[in-house]
Amino acid sequence: MFMLALYRRILGHPFVYDQVRPRVVGGIDMRPLYDLLPVEARASVLDVGCGTGDALRYLDRFESYLGVDTDQVAIEAAKNRWGHLPNVRFEQRTLRAEDVADLSPTGVILSGVLHHLTNAEADGVLRLAASSPRLVRIVTSDIVFLPGKLFNNVMAMMDRGRFCRDPDAYASLARRAGLTVEQGMTIGSSPTSDRVRYHLMALSVPNASVDGHGGRQ
Repeated sequence: MFMLALYRRILGHPFVYDQVRPRVVGGIDMRPLYDLLPVEARASVLDVGCGTGDALRYLDRFESYLGVDTDQVAIEAAKNRWGHLPNVRFEQRTLRAEDVADLSPTGVILSGVLHHLTNAEADGVLRLAASSPRLVRIVTSDIVFLPGKLFNNVMAMMDRGRFCRDPDAYASLARRAGLTVEQGMTIGSSPTSDRVRYHLMALSVPNASVDGHGGRQ
C-alpha cells in the first residue's frame, strides 16, 4: 500500500504526468477528444481539471478559455506555458457555479476528471456544466476498465483516481445527470499504442438547439 501511495503521489506531479507517463504507456494523443468539440462549441471553453493546460495544444479559434484545477503546481505550470495567450485564464480552485454563470461556456472539457469523482460528485459537476445557457457540448475522457486488457486495467488500478469505471458506468453517470450521450468511444492512448485506453464521451442537453450566436433556443 505504501508503494502504491508513493506511485500515485509521484504520478501526480505535472512533469511526471506530462513527460514520463506518455513514455510508459507508448504516447498520449488526445486529439480524438477535442475532435468531438464542434466549432460552435469552441467559442467559450471551460476546462475543468485543466492540469497544465494541455487542452490548448489542440484548441484554436476560441473566444475565451478558463481552466480550473485544485493543483497549485499544475496551475503555475499552465500559466507559465500558456499565460501569454489572449483571453486565457487559469484559476487554482474547484469549479464554482459563478464560473458557469460568468463564462456561459459553449464547450466544457472534463479530461481525466470523472474517474476522480464519486457518483454523487460526478452528478454535481455534470449538472453544473450543463446549466450553461449557451452549452453546445461537454466532452469527457477517462481511464477505463476493459475485459481482457490486463496492462490497461493494472495501470487504471494504480491511477490516483479511485473511481475508474467501465464504459457503461461512465455513460450511466451522464444519463443520470440528465445528459444525452451523443458519442461514446474507447481509444488507445495514441495512434501507435493501445496498451492503455481511454473512454471518451460527447454529451449534450436533450432537446437543446443552438442559435447562430452559440446560445440555446
